[in-house]
Amino acid sequence: MTFKRILVPLDGSRVSGQALSYAIDIAKRYQSKVIAMRVVPPATVVPSSTATEIGIDPAAARIAVQSARIQDRANVVRVRRYLQQKLRTITGKGVEGAYHIAVGEPGKSIVQHSADAKVDLIVMMTSGKGGLKRAILGSVADEVTRKAGVPVLLVPKRKRRKQGKGS
Repeated sequence: MTFKRILVPLDGSRVSGQALSYAIDIAKRYQSKVIAMRVVPPATVVPSSTATEIGIDPAAARIAVQSARIQDRANVVRVRRYLQQKLRTITGKGVEGAYHIAVGEPGKSIVQHSADAKVDLIVMMTSGKGGLKRAILGSVADEVTRKAGVPVLLVPKRKRRKQGKGS
């Protein structure tokens, strides 16, 4: 099996960036392209029709929608700068790279883009949540693993080693 396109979903945290080094190592071995991806959750607003039903002034609802769109654009600009920096990291290691920004729900957006971009492998961090938190909050990694239809390499969060005896 070869991996021509590797998707690396990132959430902006330092932890999620650890998956990028795994993807770069795999890409070097298979001469693959690494696609760094970030999903921006859309700003939440009450639709105008719902606002009228619950007694919110339609003009205020329109202003809220405009404000949300402005916030979405600002978030995309910020994410673009973040992903451009990740792209420099990828190409600086001698690997072909690209980036993709999606606005939506993380799990669904990652699965959709993996199909659209015809990726062969997804490399992503696990959140480290388990048990009740995972059941209540859901897990992006779990959703992607179940629905992507391609291999998914889940990288666990590295635990810091304690300095002490024998170190």
